[in-house]
Amino acid sequence: MRILYFGTAAIGIPLLRRCDTLWDVVGVVTAPDKPWGRGKRLKPSPVKEVGLGLGLEVYEPGDVNASESLDWCCEKKPDAFVLFAYAQILSRELLSVPRWAINVHPSLLPRYRGAAPLQRALMAGDSETGISIIQMEARVDAGGILMQETLPIESDDTYGDLAEHISRAAPYLIECSLKGLKEGTLTPKPQSIEGITSAPKIGKKERTINWEKPAGKVHDLIRALSPEPLAYTWFRNKRLDIVRARIADLQGSGIPGTLVSVEKRLMTQCGTGFVELLEIKPEGKRKMEARAFVNGYRPTSQDVLGRNIP
Repeated sequence: MRILYFGTAAIGIPLLRRCDTLWDVVGVVTAPDKPWGRGKRLKPSPVKEVGLGLGLEVYEPGDVNASESLDWCCEKKPDAFVLFAYAQILSRELLSVPRWAINVHPSLLPRYRGAAPLQRALMAGDSETGISIIQMEARVDAGGILMQETLPIESDDTYGDLAEHISRAAPYLIECSLKGLKEGTLTPKPQSIEGITSAPKIGKKERTINWEKPAGKVHDLIRALSPEPLAYTWFRNKRLDIVRARIADLQGSGIPGTLVSVEKRLMTQCGTGFVELLEIKPEGKRKMEARAFVNGYRPTSQDVLGRNIP
């Protein structure tokens, strides 16, 4: 089977490797290199790096639906498109090129259609998520479902943890889906019209921690955005990214955002309850454990996170 793989993010790397093992990957379509760091050097996507390492032809269109992109895809004569975390929407015309066009979506569709399903599930405090293999159509994440698998969400799971679980599960489900389609034993089932929710891209304002919320909601936001793009607050007029945290077993009340240091552990008062900060990244600095932050910055009860917003 001739496969044309569409992907950009690292979450799709195990799937690309599996496709290359099982089938003839005739090309990899990914995002163009992007400026990175202070020097603004061009950095290739994780999928591009792996694709080139496997000796595959890599194509990087700015607009995947442009006429030259359509021509390139047609020239490859693919039997199937396999897409995972590509970040562009394929047109109806492009989707008509292969016999099958299937997509990996990290949610139990129709719940969380959109760009940030795992983050939205964590922000909502959900106890489970999943993976859906769907037949692509012009409407975003609305295609018929070929296979689904449910995955539990543990209380301290982060976005990074869930992405790793999804990354490991995707290759087997894609393998089964393409085999079923080829043998005629699998047909897409329409998604339910009930329970449809959206999962739009995370906006910068959403990343700001509101310490007036209960500790559980604050914790959910922090883990939903870890290891990237990270939830943040303000400390002494400078930005403070929160990498890891947990709900603290601490009683008391006070001004939300107030820091409490207990034996080098760093607690923060929320609207109700406390969150313990485990790993943080001060503005312009590297990530550090809470103990190192306490030793270096000497926070006191007079420091209230989020108070001195520039």
